[in-house]
Amino acid sequence: MKIFATAAAIACAIALPTVFLSVAEAAMVKTFPVTLVANGLIVAGPGGQAPQTARFGMVRAAAIKIVSAGLGAPTKTGVYPECGSGHAIGYAKFRGGIELSFVGGELVGWTLEDGGSQNYRMANGVGIGTNVTTLQRLLPKVFVDPGNEEGGGLGPGFTLDDGPNGWLDGNKPTSKVTSMYSGETCIVE
Repeated sequence: MKIFATAAAIACAIALPTVFLSVAEAAMVKTFPVTLVANGLIVAGPGGQAPQTARFGMVRAAAIKIVSAGLGAPTKTGVYPECGSGHAIGYAKFRGGIELSFVGGELVGWTLEDGGSQNYRMANGVGIGTNVTTLQRLLPKVFVDPGNEEGGGLGPGFTLDDGPNGWLDGNKPTSKVTSMYSGETCIVE
């Protein structure tokens, strides 16, 4: 069964396409302080207010306002002058390990850093601490990369065609998600 949710229902400040959530996904949005989605973050509204979505392409100030409403003001902001992409990437870090990425004044990515909150998850429950077996069950199209570091790889991780993606603490079925990201991010400070 699907629940129909409009932009008004998720309290977005910009025009957004209609979003269809399963009953389980709708319940998760209310459960998690931050729900990780491929093209942004859904942040629980303070005091039981409707959740708000910070979507890729949203202007920096609006995205920071939405995330700040649920998580408090950024703990740090700045610019990575070069991340291999050929341009600077601005950032805003929040409690619980959330980092927003900005290019040209627009939200282009997010990271849930290693050691970040295990309460910030995808609608299906995937987040930091999820093991590979569960990851593959909840995301049947996920690609798990064993991450041959000796061969120049960055280590074990997982990818989805449309994100989010992440890093693992090993390449066994019991290995766990250690961090997640989506969009354009800078993984090296």
